[in-house]
Amino acid sequence: MFSVNKEWAFVVLTCFFELCWILGFSIATELWHWIIIVSLIIVDFTFLTNACKTIPTGTVYAIFSGVGAIGATVIDMLLFDKEVKLIQLFFVALIIVGVVQLKRADS
Repeated sequence: MFSVNKEWAFVVLTCFFELCWILGFSIATELWHWIIIVSLIIVDFTFLTNACKTIPTGTVYAIFSGVGAIGATVIDMLLFDKEVKLIQLFFVALIIVGVVQLKRADS
């Protein structure tokens, strides 16, 4: 039981670090910023690899990419005052429904 929770913790961590480096792409201006971003990507993919050891890779990747798409949209809205259209929110909601259903199917 602990192993499953540990692997899902890796999924949460990979999603968190993904959002960090996505944000970094938007604000990096100096070489040292890019060094930090590359480091975050390495850490992120380490967690992603660990998550895929026991959770189906398709499920992990769907969550990883879904959180990235949703997170990038939210970051754009909240931090960069980008306009988001209703159709974009619809498709973000569709991603959320898909990720939830993947988790339910995996249980």
